[in-house]
Amino acid sequence: MPTLFMKLPHEDKVLRADALRELTLAGEVVGFTLDVGLNYYRGLPLSAVERFEITVDGEPVSPQNMLVEFNEKLFMPSQLALAWTEFWGIKRDLHVRVYGPPLADGEHEVSVRLDLRNVYMQFGPGAYGMVDGSATRTLTLVTEEQR
Repeated sequence: MPTLFMKLPHEDKVLRADALRELTLAGEVVGFTLDVGLNYYRGLPLSAVERFEITVDGEPVSPQNMLVEFNEKLFMPSQLALAWTEFWGIKRDLHVRVYGPPLADGEHEVSVRLDLRNVYMQFGPGAYGMVDGSATRTLTLVTEEQR
């Protein structure tokens, strides 16, 4: 049974100003990418991700439209719990590919809900402290021409 324990500061480390970009394939925009950082100083295995949700302009992004790239591997959000060999350090980003209609140019309110099981804080069998690494930020879409 997890215990919600700690809300982390430094949301600017989770969603940096340049984190939102167009996703193109063969010259056609097929969605967007979002770089998500970790603001927990020790780093955690990807399998510690208990909840991972993205909302853009108030609309939730379907997990079926997401692929998470990390260490040159692709995971669906539901597979993160199985990625116990992948260590997410503070200097590495998750590169999330979201396939779907292109975003309009300009600013977008982006929210990431990120609940992490703190594997270093076990209170008893199956009882871990939780880290809330969520963030909300207004980001400007970086288009292919701006790169």
